[in-house]
Amino acid sequence: MKKVIYSCLAAIAGLMASPAHADSAYPNQPIRLIVPYSAGGVTDLVGRALAEKMSSHLGQSVVVENKTGANGTMGAIQMLTTKPDGYTITMVPIGIYRMPHITGTSYDPAKDFTYISQVAGYDYYLVVKNDAPWKNLDEFIQYAKSKPDAISYGTPGAYSSQHIAMVQLGEAAGTQWTHIPFKGEADAMTALLGGHVQVVVGASGALPHVKSGDMRSLAVLGENRSMALPDVPTLKESGYNVVHTSAFGIAGPKNMPDDVVKKIDEAIGAAMDDKDFTARLVQLGVSPLYLDHERYTAAAMRSVEKEEKTIKQLGDIQAK
Repeated sequence: MKKVIYSCLAAIAGLMASPAHADSAYPNQPIRLIVPYSAGGVTDLVGRALAEKMSSHLGQSVVVENKTGANGTMGAIQMLTTKPDGYTITMVPIGIYRMPHITGTSYDPAKDFTYISQVAGYDYYLVVKNDAPWKNLDEFIQYAKSKPDAISYGTPGAYSSQHIAMVQLGEAAGTQWTHIPFKGEADAMTALLGGHVQVVVGASGALPHVKSGDMRSLAVLGENRSMALPDVPTLKESGYNVVHTSAFGIAGPKNMPDDVVKKIDEAIGAAMDDKDFTARLVQLGVSPLYLDHERYTAAAMRSVEKEEKTIKQLGDIQAK
């Protein structure tokens, strides 16, 4: 009898010591995917397209919930109090690594999350009005050098990737310009068309204007040329080692069970293998950049270190 009791206790202890294993029936209820931006925006549309594909693969509904504020970190903040069972996960933008060194945050991006899959990265474009005198980046840089502070540029906000990129480009080129932060990309584009700024660093919102002929793109900020504008060179091709892809992915609370992570990652991987889905990403103005759980976790840790180093090196860039 004692042997039976000891065997049962040992089995229970074994289960308690194995938090990385979950019910094999996962998922047996709808999954909530937090998108930390407003409904209707590019990130939201990507999230909804991804949720649809994940639902098909997992056999359960994946429901998008928008939670805005805190510079795109609301989903990350919620993970601190979310049960790690895989039923609430979030999109995480690059800002989750940056904000701890700008405003301070309640979370530690190196310790508080389970990084499940990287999905895509934003394509950023340096654009000017079509009647601007600069036909390429070199002409633009030479003009800025000849007339310091004559150029004002717009971005969606201070310490955004677009803002940081222009500060880095200015330092690399040995020139100066004036930053004008806007509430969003649409406002910055309106200001450019109205002649209130000379340059905007934008994402997908720039594409319709470029394709209509109202604007011209002088450079792309990614590691590679954009699929949407393949004829536009990168900053690196133009001789400036400034690269911003602002990759984003899906994460959950820390200590998620390995088998649950595997199932979610497989669902996202299946979506990324779907040509219709990746074509939709390109249409929305982002580039597919899938990384599985292991590689995404490693990439996230590199981003934690890189963003801390970048912010410390740049210092206060509010006025740059």
